[in-house]
Amino acid sequence: MREGDSLLANSQRPTANSLYPSSYRAGDVTIAPALVLAPMAGLTDHTFRRVVRRCGGVGLVVSEILSSEGLVRGTMRAEEYLRIGADEHPVALQLSGADPEHMAEAARRCAGEGADLVDINMGCPAHKVTKGACGVALLRDTRQAAAVAGAVVRAVGVPVTVKMRLGWSEREITFIEVARALVDVGVAGLTLHGRTKEQGYSGRADWNRIAELKAAVPVPVVGNGDVTTPEAALDLWRATGCDGVMVGRAAVKNPWIFRQIEDLRTAGSYGTPTMTDRVDLIEDHFRDLLILGPPGLALHRMKTFLGKYTVGMPGSAALRRSLEGYREPEAMLDGFREWAGAVKSEK
Repeated sequence: MREGDSLLANSQRPTANSLYPSSYRAGDVTIAPALVLAPMAGLTDHTFRRVVRRCGGVGLVVSEILSSEGLVRGTMRAEEYLRIGADEHPVALQLSGADPEHMAEAARRCAGEGADLVDINMGCPAHKVTKGACGVALLRDTRQAAAVAGAVVRAVGVPVTVKMRLGWSEREITFIEVARALVDVGVAGLTLHGRTKEQGYSGRADWNRIAELKAAVPVPVVGNGDVTTPEAALDLWRATGCDGVMVGRAAVKNPWIFRQIEDLRTAGSYGTPTMTDRVDLIEDHFRDLLILGPPGLALHRMKTFLGKYTVGMPGSAALRRSLEGYREPEAMLDGFREWAGAVKSEK
């Protein structure tokens, strides 16, 4: 069976494909479809990126945030975090840091491991990131942001992109100024999350600002924020004229969302996964985690993903309550299989 063939059409919307780009180019890398899996700490590891690829419809997958300091100083498990599968391309590895030399060195390692693009994080609002003048804190210092980006561009032969927010707060909206400086030093593409640092993930993303950025710079602009459904992705394209759409948290609950967006864009309808689709996906993901290990990390990530994958499934609340009782990943996989078998037998 071809991936996703069991999906049943459940939504229709007229499409005008000229409004919704099929692809875009960041430097010499073509992103097709024009849909991107967002970088998410603790989530977009090698195994989850492969899950999303298997579900289909995504043009680019991006790693979780990698600390340039951790890579350079050897305090990060580089073998794990820099792992790229042959079935992931094109893939971007995303770096966080404020030291141009260390960022350049870390970027060379990312390119050496096979990354098709290096992405720089200028959007993370977490205090543990911003306290080191990294992430969205770089938007408060245009000169430093450009120095970091310029050092990375000069260090690698692959395209360099930047993911950013609007600014620190509504009183410090700096994205246009910083974006122009980044383009001047050779950045090949930008992603804009339409919120400030102070907003975090609350309130609504301001898509009008994404349209402003698209009009202000000559490089591709990817829109991000509040894309929770396939319909929302097309709404974002129509509202902003952006070159691509990035999906984050919604993809963790529904890894098929990229396939659904692409189907809606091209055919005007999309389907939803069956219970069998969901169970098979979870088992495949868990097997990858068990193979890669270590057991402690595999167990932690299995708990994280199982809690998200099963939302809305019959009996899932009881399953999620049971997760803390597991101490071995194999036992959790067996428990999941038992639960899934019981659910299927009730259908």
